[in-house]
Amino acid sequence: MEKFAFIFPGQSSQRKGMLEELYIESEIVRHTFEEASEIVGDDISRICFEDEKEILCDITISAPIIVAVGVASFRHIVNEMQLYPSFMAGHSLGEYSALTCAGVFTLEEVLPLVTFRSKIAQKMMYEKQGVMSVIYNIAYQEIEEMCKQMRRQGVNVWVSCNNSIRQSCVVGRECDVEKLEMKASKSGASYKRIVGNAPYHSPMMEPAVEELAEYIRNCHINAPRYPVISNWSVKPYHMDSVLHNLTQQLVFPVKWFQTIEYFKRQNTNIWVELGSGKILSRLMKSTDAEIQSYSYELVEDRRTLSSYLVGSMV
Repeated sequence: MEKFAFIFPGQSSQRKGMLEELYIESEIVRHTFEEASEIVGDDISRICFEDEKEILCDITISAPIIVAVGVASFRHIVNEMQLYPSFMAGHSLGEYSALTCAGVFTLEEVLPLVTFRSKIAQKMMYEKQGVMSVIYNIAYQEIEEMCKQMRRQGVNVWVSCNNSIRQSCVVGRECDVEKLEMKASKSGASYKRIVGNAPYHSPMMEPAVEELAEYIRNCHINAPRYPVISNWSVKPYHMDSVLHNLTQQLVFPVKWFQTIEYFKRQNTNIWVELGSGKILSRLMKSTDAEIQSYSYELVEDRRTLSSYLVGSMV
């Protein structure tokens, strides 16, 4: 029996024109955009398709849109292909998309929630002068060890995401992250600074934990209809763990590589990325070239997935 994992990208997946083709052809995608626009009080389709600066540069604007795009993609695949997940997971912000598609939050509750999360993160970014950098071509264990050594020397940098075997994100004050980038470069690594991103998934976010917790306590939380794997614990959510998992996610690393390994141990056959682009699909291919993954936004991937489903029924 086939097992499907639905995965949702997070911050940095946004771009001008995301989901535009599906928006044009699909009533359910248009309806989801309209629903989300009413909730956030702005025209999401205008921002997605016309206003590149807003969608790329302001996390308080991009966060609810990224979640809405993930939810619209999920509604489309369920309606058009009658395909349902064995498991779901989202990278960082994408975890909120996964939880919403699993029924834990409604769209009406989650969009203000992720907007609030982005605002308190943006506050930490300015107050702590925190930045994020992606480090390539070096084992994540080696980067973790570098960060530990540098912290012992008073340079406060932390791994915020284990993306793949040889890709990690690090956060810290800009002057400290620069030192880590230079040290990693001497070991053959390359790096790319993420413009405008907050120091998520690190102790720099600790002052924001109680604010986020208080907000979530006032949300109506439902039991997940599908297993959603937590970024920080790499275990399935249950209704009583939502508050704890989402606050821990704010200050502990995203264990994405470990999440993919979890799916593989569960004999997952196929991964479908729901949202903008193919960031997560590329990550998985870089880890394991044999992984069968599809980026649902791409028309050629939707056709290939549809043909696969038809063939598997024969």
